[in-house]
Parts: sequence; C-alpha cells; structure tokens
Amino acid sequence: MPEVINQFDAIVIGGGVIGCSIAWRLAQAGMQVAVLERGKVGCEASYAAGGMLAPLAEANAADGFFHLAVASRAMYADFARELKAASGIDIEYRTEGTLYLSLTEEDDEELDRRWQWQHEAGLNVKRLNAECVRKLEPLANEKLRWALKFPDDHQVNNRRLIEALHAAARNAGAHFFPHTEAHQILSEHRAGQRYITGVAHARGNAVAPTVVVAAGCWTGKLLFDGSSTLIPVRPIRGQMIAIEMPATGLNHVIYSRRGYLIPRLGGFVIAGSTTENVGYDKRVTAQGMAAVINKAVEIAPQLQEQAIVETWAGLRPFGLDQWPVIGADPKVNGLLYATAHYRNGILLTPATAKAVSELVLTGNSSINLSPFAPGRFGLEPPIG
Repeated sequence: MPEVINQFDAIVIGGGVIGCSIAWRLAQAGMQVAVLERGKVGCEASYAAGGMLAPLAEANAADGFFHLAVASRAMYADFARELKAASGIDIEYRTEGTLYLSLTEEDDEELDRRWQWQHEAGLNVKRLNAECVRKLEPLANEKLRWALKFPDDHQVNNRRLIEALHAAARNAGAHFFPHTEAHQILSEHRAGQRYITGVAHARGNAVAPTVVVAAGCWTGKLLFDGSSTLIPVRPIRGQMIAIEMPATGLNHVIYSRRGYLIPRLGGFVIAGSTTENVGYDKRVTAQGMAAVINKAVEIAPQLQEQAIVETWAGLRPFGLDQWPVIGADPKVNGLLYATAHYRNGILLTPATAKAVSELVLTGNSSINLSPFAPGRFGLEPPIG
C-alpha cells in the first residue's frame, strides 16, 4: 500500500520562493500545509537567481505583466520587514536603484525608446549624462554615453530570501518534505464535477482537497490522473558568475543591453546571464562563462582583474508566452497554478503569494489575475 503523509488542507508542489511564500501565507491563516519538493528546498531557480526587482529597467510596455510586476515590487519593503520578524533573517532589501547604461549608438536607440514611453507614462525614470553616472559609479566603462536611472527598481539577496521564506513557513506550521518528487495530481468525480484529492509522490500519497502547482520548469512533468497537466513550461538555462568586488566598489544594479551587474553586501558582484534552451542541463560551460565575463567587463572593465568567487547555472521556468501561469484551474475544483515565472520569480513572489493564498482561502483574489489565467492556452487538464 502507498504511504500516506497524513491529511492536509493544502499541498504545494515545489519548494522555491513561490511555493514557500504560498505555504507561509496559508499556514499563517491556520491551514495545515504540506510542501513537496523534488530536491532540497530552495536549491533550484530560486537559489540561482540574481534578486533584481527591476520591472522598469526591463519593461517594454505598460501591459498586464508590467502592472503585476510593479505592484509586487511595491510590496517588497513591508514584505522584507515581515519576513525578518517571522524568520529572523534579513533578506538584504536594497534601494539604491538601477542604472541602465548606453555604451553604443544602438544602445542609444533602445534607451531612448524606453525613456520616451516611461517618461510619458509618468513613471519614475531619470535621464543622466555620462558625468553624472561616473559620479555614481566610477568603475563604469569610459565609453559610457549616458544612462537611465530607475530609483524604484531595487534588489534583494535571493538566497537569503528563500532561506527566510522556508524558515517563516516552518515557523507558521507548514510541513516540508524534501526529496519527495510529486508524480501525479489525483482527483475524483463527484456530482458531475472533478475535485482534487491529493498527490501521488515518490514515497506514496499525500491527501488534500487543494493542490497548488508551484513546480517551476518541472510543471510539465507532472501528470493529472495519468495524463499530462498540459500547462507547458520548459527550462531555460542561465549561467552566472560571482566576481570579487573591486576596492572602489559598485553601488547600483547596472544593466547594459547585453548583461548586468548586481553588487552584494558580501563583497562580490554577480554578473549574468546566458539564456540557453538546453533542456534540464545545469552544467556551467566555458562558452557560457566567457559570454558572461565579457558582458560584465564591458560594463565595468576593472572586473577583469578581480578573482572569480563562484560560478553556477539555474533553470528558469519558461511558459508559452513568457508570462506566468497564476490562478485556479477552470475545470478542476481545488487545483491552482503558480508557475512559469521565468526571469521574474523573485520579483513576483509577494504578489503571487498574496493572490494564490487569497484564492485558496476565499475563492477570490484582490489582484487581477485574468492575464495569467491557466486556461488562456486552451490546454486545461482533461476531466473525463
């Protein structure tokens, strides 16, 4: 007989920042929550991320995704304070802002477009000449032409964030089952409708009327009563490197069109990143490292003289349209999704946790999730 891991009110599949934050909110509300994680908690995309909270620096239009990203960013100051109180861990929420450098004529065109639509929309974006930028960041490339500054685009230490969320959820009463890979989402027919009953996993079954799929790029490997869940999410590898901080130091997150630098309080700079469609291969490659280093040195040439502290790669969960899948399944009662956050899982953690926990607890969300609805692909799980 399969092992049954007790009866829970909700099961969260996935122990990254999204899964842990949802589990925390549900446990805070008094629910008995189980988190099933295929490996170690928080050691996949959440651990490999950069921690940038930069919707303006990366946005091309004020669309539905942009509004969700800005709303989530606005939650972070309070979110960081609450997390520290709940876990005792400081997630190093930093508010110096983000710089986006123009280093070539082609960069000028891109930054001009970004400046124009954001300035016209009344967003908080500043246009700085080269002299102003060098006063802020003396290590910036001498070829610097000008830059945009986004004062409200911030950062957190993503590894401390997942550690804090894990601790806060445990302290609130959530139960974690690492090295317990979910295989099938289980359901049954009642009165002409389909209802969730639990999850079959590597060590048996877990029973619950609510399942939240927060499995990142492994979402597409889950089965629904023996069939694919049909929410297509694939892995996109990103290779990154940590470089020793130069004596002069860096203060802001700094973008170019080709790469970015993230200063950390621990005395190093994170540089990223590649974007590679190579399946579930997490290897760090010489080609990938060379590309990341070249992008980093283009932004701040002095980095080429610094020691390499760490290299790593992670798998970002990429959906069909690059937007996350967040919300209740349209055909299966008790099945919810919080997946496919791609490059924005850290940024979208507070909003996703709020929205999904509200759906579970009340059936409604105060955040507009219609652009991210699971049924938008027309690929819902079968109910027959």
